[in-house]
Amino acid sequence: TMMKGGQVRRPDLIKPYIPPPPVHQDDIPPDYPALVSLLSGLFGLLLKNKMASWMAIFACAASLARIKKSEFDLKQITAASTFAV
Repeated sequence: TMMKGGQVRRPDLIKPYIPPPPVHQDDIPPDYPALVSLLSGLFGLLLKNKMASWMAIFACAASLARIKKSEFDLKQITAASTFAV
């Protein structure tokens, strides 16, 4: 059928939207910046290494920047950023 402006639409090719299946909590990929932040924070604390401490702060910031609204937990964020600092 010819529509306004010369658009040709074919209703036989229209497919209904099917939302993707929900992702289970076990299937979510791990947050690698958070893990790097934790390990480098421990390394910097135990061995008094300044570079590891700075890496922990930057990795913590990267982890906080990637957080989803559904995963937002103020207590967990406060604990992670306090440990990194």
